[in-house]
Amino acid sequence: MAGFRSQIYPGERIIDSDSAPSVVNVDPVKHGRGLFPREEPFGSLGFAAPSELPLVDRAEWPDRIEFMEKTNTRLSDLVNDAGLPCKDQNGTNYCWANAPAHCVEIVRVLQGAPVVLLSPASVGAKIKGFRNVGGWGSEALHFITQNGVVPTEHWPANAIHPEFDTDEAWHDAERFKVVEWWDIPPRDLDALFAALFARVPVAVGLNWWGHEVTAYDPVKLERGYGVRIRNSWGMGWGESGYSILKSKRALPDDAVAPRVATPNAGGFVI
Repeated sequence: MAGFRSQIYPGERIIDSDSAPSVVNVDPVKHGRGLFPREEPFGSLGFAAPSELPLVDRAEWPDRIEFMEKTNTRLSDLVNDAGLPCKDQNGTNYCWANAPAHCVEIVRVLQGAPVVLLSPASVGAKIKGFRNVGGWGSEALHFITQNGVVPTEHWPANAIHPEFDTDEAWHDAERFKVVEWWDIPPRDLDALFAALFARVPVAVGLNWWGHEVTAYDPVKLERGYGVRIRNSWGMGWGESGYSILKSKRALPDDAVAPRVATPNAGGFVI
């Protein structure tokens, strides 16, 4: 539809080249970042297949986005209806584990499973030997496909301590594995939008920010397009964790898309 543009949530900010410095220069002790730029060659882990989603002609983007908004079938709509909060890494350097863990929570919502909050620290701490250091999202997702994520019931979200590393915790984590996933080509907005149009959340690493977030919705702006993301800095950031990355700020340097998690309870199908 000519002239269509997305409705922006009241508290959302649009992050572009001009606004980016104010976003980057937050207190890292309070918020935490921790992304290590993806230095390995694309696909080097050998576990994630390239995305099989067909690209959508850009001429169709406005109509597709408008349909999603009118039918309340954006990822943000579905997650909000389920009452799933954003993550809060609370000063840890595990953003790269928070975004993939949140993707698993989202995929479970889409499959009709009950909301269970998952512990990013259970992933980050095990990978990094209980050091509070950075990583990257593909690294975290690779771990999740093999081991799952421990629910916060057994491992608090930000607890970097081996006392929670128990057989009971990892037995429960078996219920929260990813069994289908894709690698999204870096800095490819068309491939990222193809996943979001299919309601597949994407953990995106952004070298310019030194940070990993979760990509939710394609957005039509007055000029050009953006990506609605959800941060891991608590519900008080942006609009319940949401903001929009515009133009080059939306291009991920590392992007992985969990597609199916266990248990596969059925549910929303587009």
